[in-house]
Amino acid sequence: VSTQSTGGSWVAINGVWAELPILVSELPESWNLPTYLVLIIQAANVGPILFSVMRQCKKDFTSLKYTAYAILLLGFLASILLSQFWDRVVNVGSKQSSLALLFLAFVFALLDCTSSVVFLPFMAKYPSSYMVPFYIGEGMSGVMPSVLALAQGAGGDTCSNSSSTDEPSGPRFGVGLYFGLLSILMAVSGIAFYFLNHLGVSLSARYNHINGRISPESGDSPNESAQDPQETKNNNIKVHEVFFSKSGEHAQTRLVLIQLYLVIGIVSALGNGVIPAILSYACLPYGPTAYHLATELALLANPLCCFLAFFVACRRPPVLGALCAFSVVVASLIIHTATLSPSPWLVGTTQGTFLIILLNVLWTGCISYTKVNVASILQGYGENALMFCGIITQLGSCIGAICIFIISMRTSSFKAC
Repeated sequence: VSTQSTGGSWVAINGVWAELPILVSELPESWNLPTYLVLIIQAANVGPILFSVMRQCKKDFTSLKYTAYAILLLGFLASILLSQFWDRVVNVGSKQSSLALLFLAFVFALLDCTSSVVFLPFMAKYPSSYMVPFYIGEGMSGVMPSVLALAQGAGGDTCSNSSSTDEPSGPRFGVGLYFGLLSILMAVSGIAFYFLNHLGVSLSARYNHINGRISPESGDSPNESAQDPQETKNNNIKVHEVFFSKSGEHAQTRLVLIQLYLVIGIVSALGNGVIPAILSYACLPYGPTAYHLATELALLANPLCCFLAFFVACRRPPVLGALCAFSVVVASLIIHTATLSPSPWLVGTTQGTFLIILLNVLWTGCISYTKVNVASILQGYGENALMFCGIITQLGSCIGAICIFIISMRTSSFKAC
């Protein structure tokens, strides 16, 4: 239930990303469509900013539970609208623009970005065993659209120097039906979230976890009464107090938090801002199938690596820092490939197609594994630490998106076929 309830947190915008291999060939923005979408998504960060400010002011209407319900409901309604209006084009000046899709993508992004500072603090009310299923569910919000897109087929245009020798076939079903199916997934997530809040098992787990954190000495269990006072203190930290405290009391905690927030900021900047914006330039020279598989298989790799963290956990910040550095190296290779478009290395060969798909899957899996372990560590520091994790995630994504948008629009670093 925990997995499925958070499966709708990013399913809307992930659904748009999964459909990009077809959308870039159908809409007037063409290869620049991912760049516009990345910028739109980051503009939607006004949502989590406003919510975080209101949350700090303790406004009653910022209840985590009811905000989550609103996100899932509005996402469901927007998916239905997108299924009907995704291909509506209007003239903006001398150019055509897919205004309906871009506007609804902004609505999706507003809801999904806000979910980063809603679902994470909400899950802090549950035991740490619920955190991995949470990230698996968030990963599933990419898998479900990916499976639909794989069933739909690639379609799209082929570059003249592509390794694809056959004419691309059309998709098995239309874009409108695809987005209609996404609305059903949103509805299922909403139902699962309802059960998470009302099933006896989850209510009992939440009550025991909160009760154990507040008054561990009052429990009947020997394990609760023997809880480390420092651990109890960490469960209730305020991040701003840790960072601005002049005493040496929080020095070690401050160092750990700096490392973890730096890692999450870097992987978010690259994973949510830079790479999605330029992936079309890195993959489409190898053909629409390469772009299709790179996009869909990467979305599949996300929850698999989150699931791996359930069995092979990493709780050492230096190791997570090393994984982050490895991710930066792989991301740099993808970016370099994009700058070589429309004639990147090994273009027109099966080896080149395989390598670009492998790089994107490897990169996605690495940052997914890193993020779930960072969040699992921060979960031990309580709701406030996780809320700041969501804020850093969106801030890093925003910085990455703005930088790549300026480079893409103001320079000739990335060229289409």
